[in-house]
Amino acid sequence: MCTDARGMSVSTMKNPVFAILQALLVVSFAVKSGDGQRLSPPAINIAQGKKIEATSTCGEDVSESELFCKLATVPGKLGILGLSCDHCDPSVPSRDHSIEYAIDGTERWWQSPPLSRGLQYQRVNITIDLGQVKVLHRPRCL
Repeated sequence: MCTDARGMSVSTMKNPVFAILQALLVVSFAVKSGDGQRLSPPAINIAQGKKIEATSTCGEDVSESELFCKLATVPGKLGILGLSCDHCDPSVPSRDHSIEYAIDGTERWWQSPPLSRGLQYQRVNITIDLGQVKVLHRPRCL
């Protein structure tokens, strides 16, 4: 026998009503509207506003601005050999690519260090402290 957080009896296998409700819940997230658009709940960024750290970031811990390049994604905007290049510089707001930008919900972004700084930058660790996670419903089986 299982009980929910209120101590009420819950049977996941023997109660057909529970099974039907569970199936309807799953189906409701896969339903499409009349115009063919998928109906789904909005995405939630659980990391936004949380503490985030990176072991390394472009432009940080260096003496001058740092060149980084990425593949050009817009036709006609080709830089060095088909790459789109810019500089990271934390002292210039438009060229700052701090780790906080990875989760702030804006168009700004975090930029890893370029490999020209060294092959050890092939791997960068990112840590997000999500804090305490609370479980809203967890049946307890006796």
